[in-house]
Amino acid sequence: MMKQLVEEILKDAMHQNATDIHLTLESAMGLVRIRKAGEMHPLKEMTVETYRKSVNYLKFIAELDINEHKTPQSGRTAINIEDTVLNVRVSTLPISLMNEIVVIRVLNAMEGRPSSALFDSPGDYDFFLPYLGRQQGLILFTGPTGSGESTLMYRLIQEVAAAGRRQIISIEDPIEYELDGLIQVEINEKANIDYAPLLKGVLRCDPDIIMFGEIRDATIASQLLKASLSGHLVLSTFHSRSAVSTLSRLKDYGLYDEEILQSISLIVNQRIIYTGRGSFIIYESLDNSQIETLLKGGTIRHQTIVDKIDALHLAGRLTEDERLSYVEKFK
Repeated sequence: MMKQLVEEILKDAMHQNATDIHLTLESAMGLVRIRKAGEMHPLKEMTVETYRKSVNYLKFIAELDINEHKTPQSGRTAINIEDTVLNVRVSTLPISLMNEIVVIRVLNAMEGRPSSALFDSPGDYDFFLPYLGRQQGLILFTGPTGSGESTLMYRLIQEVAAAGRRQIISIEDPIEYELDGLIQVEINEKANIDYAPLLKGVLRCDPDIIMFGEIRDATIASQLLKASLSGHLVLSTFHSRSAVSTLSRLKDYGLYDEEILQSISLIVNQRIIYTGRGSFIIYESLDNSQIETLLKGGTIRHQTIVDKIDALHLAGRLTEDERLSYVEKFK
């Protein structure tokens, strides 16, 4: 029964192009909501008993500890829905004694599209290719949660892996997409497999490219900068409001201007635009020369996210109402 119910929820979410599914516990019922086009919408109500059984089933299929109710957990699984393999990440959050909420992230929301179709213009994808050919440096994909940073990073690394000419090792928590052509290592804190020893081990295994899921603290940031200075191309994601504010956040971590300048090749800050004709990624970027100018106190002229939105409006890709909505949302 729970298998059928969960598959029904996933099928409905897939049909509505949802990126996330939220199971939350209200005072007298369980509520399922989905995020589509960046906004939350109600999907289904259920009894409290059915809600708790659904949570346990989701934890079971994602290989989480069903007896653990006090600690947040995260795992992933793949489910066959109407001849489509749906890859999802399941995350739990305790809210009271024995009660949890669950968020399901749909990992292959853009999987069926060619890489260039992730953007409004194929040239927006081609922009990244010279950076992927470099021998060393750090490429950061930034933005708020749900901006497609991981999707873009994985897609780019998949293109490099397909060529088969470079040794690629990723460190992830958890592994979100299983990809051929690279070595994927999952952080497991319970088994004492943490990022610090893993990164040291990876550096001994002759990688050309290191992909690190997300920079979450100063220690990770510092170690990745050092790895990018030792003859490795490093890709990672980082949460920030803009490309320029990424520099401020890294400096707040105690990183020095010189090491930032020497290591970072490119900062990308991105958002997903939803229109009646579909969704696509837009981004702003800073290259190393622009980063140097900013770190030395200068000013630069670069096309920001808002500039991109205005350009889409002028080209007829966004209505005036859509333009105003996105400008306000992305402030």
